Amino acid sequence: MTDDPRELVQRAGLLPYQVPLLGAGGTAHEIEFSGCNARGDAVLRDGVPLFVECNFGVANGGPVTAHYLIAAYRDLFGMEPTRVGSEPAEPLEGWVRMYERICAEKGLKRSVVNVGTMRDPDIVDRWYYDAEAEYLKGRGFESAFVEPEFFDSPKSGRPSFDIGLKNFLPEDWRALGISWDGIARAHQSTLFMVPDSGLALSSKLVLAWLSEGSVPLTAVDRAFVDRHIPWTRLMRAGSTEHEGTEKSLTDLAVNRQRDFVLKPINSAGGKGVMVGRTSDPGEWRNRLEMACETRDHVLQEYVQADHMEMDYYNSRTGKVERTSVSYILGPYAVDGICSGSTIRHVPLGKTEVVSFHGGACINMIY
Repeated sequence: MTDDPRELVQRAGLLPYQVPLLGAGGTAHEIEFSGCNARGDAVLRDGVPLFVECNFGVANGGPVTAHYLIAAYRDLFGMEPTRVGSEPAEPLEGWVRMYERICAEKGLKRSVVNVGTMRDPDIVDRWYYDAEAEYLKGRGFESAFVEPEFFDSPKSGRPSFDIGLKNFLPEDWRALGISWDGIARAHQSTLFMVPDSGLALSSKLVLAWLSEGSVPLTAVDRAFVDRHIPWTRLMRAGSTEHEGTEKSLTDLAVNRQRDFVLKPINSAGGKGVMVGRTSDPGEWRNRLEMACETRDHVLQEYVQADHMEMDYYNSRTGKVERTSVSYILGPYAVDGICSGSTIRHVPLGKTEVVSFHGGACINMIY
């Protein structure tokens, strides 16, 4: 759609304060690495995965949680994830392979700095950051976790790193009052992953563009989209194609409320998501009308997922009980290679929006 990262960000509905480091490492860097780490959110329908959204970046706990779960299952039960060919078993392994490739191709030293902050209220222990640094050090890399102020001091007298891991969301740092100046300057000597264009790719508008056919695709890619991405549209006044006919988007959403979900285009953790089948009709109509004015939501087909059951420990009875669940699969692609998958799940009926902040459990898929 464009070769300009700034135009992509504007089209995706992001504001400048949400992408404060956009282009700090150059346009080529934005294009080459914005999609290098992706976690899709998928459910199964008739055994076929449908991606209800996709997130690009590393500021999430899935990879670290997966690393520790694999270690725990290995120690307790001798279990190892099944690999397809030589695919990585987990995202951290995928990152190591990607860093090795980048260092070899660009002549960089094997050094990765993990940039985050313990001021983030969601981070309760340094292990969240240190786990990644220790994993890399165990595979021949120099690595450390640093706070953003690390880059504010003169370069002489402190360690230098050729690759940086941006383990934060800009909006979170903005709320904490953290300055961007030092890390922006550091882009001149450090290759940071994932560049801010990754946030643009994470916009749910991307799924709408793909679903409605506004992005030129090869026949193979179009077939993939048709099979694996549910019907999605930007919520706006006017008509659209649905099930082979042209229909008013608002009338369609109102008349078939149970068949749709309304989502903010640039939110995470299930924030602001409204599920038609569990919403009051009057509130649903009001939110649709507001979304048409603001043009910052997508309307997406509700995907009725295949039945799944999981085991839970009931602390009241002291027994393990199997129960039906609502779930979201979280397959990772690092450097274009499948690198393991997590699953988030809650007992069926507890909530329609399966998110960590909403109380979902997380586990590994073996």
